Amino acid sequence: MTFAEPYARLVAPYYAAVDRLIATGHPWQITSVGVRPGETKLTAELQLRAYVRRKREDLSPAARVVGRVQVGEAVETPIVFWPLLLVWPAISIRQRVMRLMIGVPVFFGLEAITTATQLILPMAQASAILAGDNDPVTGWDRWSRFLEAGGQFVVVCGGAILVSAATGRRSRCWACP
Repeated sequence: MTFAEPYARLVAPYYAAVDRLIATGHPWQITSVGVRPGETKLTAELQLRAYVRRKREDLSPAARVVGRVQVGEAVETPIVFWPLLLVWPAISIRQRVMRLMIGVPVFFGLEAITTATQLILPMAQASAILAGDNDPVTGWDRWSRFLEAGGQFVVVCGGAILVSAATGRRSRCWACP
């Protein structure tokens, strides 16, 4: 995608803010979120770099982690959400404007629960390992696996349908035209 990398650069500060909010209360310290070359140098990645401590009070970190999401995955939410929301039939311009107004906060919420949470995964895994868990499958792992197995598409479509339903035709009774 030609605009995937610029889009990822544009929203990286948002992901950093969401991830810092999620990290509050955990022994995690996020140092940066940005777009960098991938491991193969052929594609760009959205990368989160962070330190993980055994306990929040520890002065020195016990692990340094890097969370990675391909920029093509980061652009999936807007590519699915906005066209679906905008082509959904509307009965008036007012309804379409309402969809846009309600759609913006829903979109930011979807970005937070999809891409931003996938960037957090290595910190949760490192915390589990540092706590002595031999099989560090966390809730973050399960959520990330769900998103990667097609769940992101389902969540994003559900968000667009929710916005369309919330701005749907209003009538006094379900049987009235």
